[in-house]
Amino acid sequence: MDNVDHVRPLERRVSYRISRIHGRINAQAARILSDAADISLSQWRILVMVAADPDGEISATEVVRRAKIDKAMVSRAIKSLSAADLVQVVVSEADQRLHKVRMTDAGRARFEKALPHMLARQDGLMAPFDEEEEQQLFRLLAKLEDAILAMEDETAQQTAAE
Repeated sequence: MDNVDHVRPLERRVSYRISRIHGRINAQAARILSDAADISLSQWRILVMVAADPDGEISATEVVRRAKIDKAMVSRAIKSLSAADLVQVVVSEADQRLHKVRMTDAGRARFEKALPHMLARQDGLMAPFDEEEEQQLFRLLAKLEDAILAMEDETAQQTAAE
């Protein structure tokens, strides 16, 4: 147990801090979305992806790829949005195997209802930072993500070599 003195406290571990922040950010967003528009966080993420697409429609595969969100979660969110008539799932004209998600009028109204609350929340999250600090924050997050990817690549190469 002599090594206990050398163990970093949880508050000084990046994975713990990010996990804690992630949990709080998601819980806050979920409360805001539920109160403002009666939608879940995963539903919101799908609606944002649809709204951001220039064609106003996006495939579930594209949502997973762009947002790095779990495929099963995306599927459940799309099903619940469709059941609530907030999105319509349509067959792609270019590829009959591809199904795209498009907002209905009700979905657009719900999205527009939640949007100002979520924009205000984003402004509140970034309020403590000046422009330079905000840019630095995103640079540091990118570096951290790159380090994670490099570690994953190294692990994959070691596994392949064995």
